[in-house]
Amino acid sequence: MDRVTPFLWLWMLFFAVNALWALAQAAVASTLGARPVLVDLGFGPILLSGRMGGIVWSFRPIALASSVGFTEAQTAEGVPPKNRLQQLSLLMHAAVILLPWVVQVAIAMTCLGASEGLHQFVRGFTLPFELSLLPGRVERFLALLRDGEFLRAWGLLSAKLAAINLLPLPLLAGGQVLLLPWRNAYPVWAGLLHLLSMLAVLPWAGYVAYLVITTLF
Repeated sequence: MDRVTPFLWLWMLFFAVNALWALAQAAVASTLGARPVLVDLGFGPILLSGRMGGIVWSFRPIALASSVGFTEAQTAEGVPPKNRLQQLSLLMHAAVILLPWVVQVAIAMTCLGASEGLHQFVRGFTLPFELSLLPGRVERFLALLRDGEFLRAWGLLSAKLAAINLLPLPLLAGGQVLLLPWRNAYPVWAGLLHLLSMLAVLPWAGYVAYLVITTLF
């Protein structure tokens, strides 16, 4: 049971970060005039689903990511479905992408204190490139869960995920903002960059998952 408990806390922390991000994006977009059509909390098979406020809400079991959809259902054959975000100006579209991660930084500053939360956020930009330091960082993070320091763990996870997602890769929020001038028709090179970013991110994420599993077992 001692080995299962940290996985449960990890699931809860990842779900909290991703669910709050999705709720923040839905709130920001609705405020700016682009109400989402669906919000998926987690990914994987749907466990619970319902409609509230004109939005379809779904709960899925895998807590590593959430998503917010803005594409309306196709109304006529041959007419492409309308994406509500693309009706916004570029500046407001960028705000919908970036402000939810600002919320995560604010959560980190609340959990860790303003200065340390901001410091951990800034240091998070180098996290993917410091592979030799990852084993120690994963071990220290899991030690927080073992010791019951869940508030600090939540703050650290919020800060690091916010920084990573703001990196300028097409797969991430930072790259999505840089590609906004081509949002109506992404060029071929953008698709290639997206593929390259996946080839870079997935092995890194797999290495982190490996470190978590080997540290716990």
